[in-house]
Amino acid sequence: MSGGTTKEDVLGRVESFDQSVRSLEKRLRAVERRLSVEVPAEDVAGTVFEPQQPQVSGDVRSAIESIDKLKAEVGELRSLIEGPIREDIDKLSDRLETALTEQDEKLKRIEDRNRITIGSIKMPVELSGIIGAVLLFITGGLIFAGRWDILRSPYFSLGLGLVLALAVLFKFYLANRKTA
Repeated sequence: MSGGTTKEDVLGRVESFDQSVRSLEKRLRAVERRLSVEVPAEDVAGTVFEPQQPQVSGDVRSAIESIDKLKAEVGELRSLIEGPIREDIDKLSDRLETALTEQDEKLKRIEDRNRITIGSIKMPVELSGIIGAVLLFITGGLIFAGRWDILRSPYFSLGLGLVLALAVLFKFYLANRKTA
């Protein structure tokens, strides 16, 4: 990432230099306008003022020419820097877009994994909850029938535990299997 930081630093310095050059150019143009204002001869007559406009104006023009050269160089530097940066940004944008698309697809698959559709409604399916409810109905039926001998049996309790454990293991298998 230090390469990107260096590019940003150089780009920032180039922009700062460009702003300084623009500011200096505006100031020089203002000075040139002030110096190139023609004063009527009758206003100058009898004064000690002797204009040195050609010399100052020439200096201003040479400064403006050097500023234009600097601007051209800044433009070249900017084009050299912006090209690779734009390409890097485009590559990163493409990678990010594909990664987001993949994540959206994975999220949809995960959301739809434990749901069944009844009509237009998607309902979550909790396998261990369904098995637990069935076992409670069986237990309630045995209680209603007065089969306390089955309910007091250690095999019944072990069977309930085994069925619930198998339901959890089956759900674990379904959650961790690879989807093609």
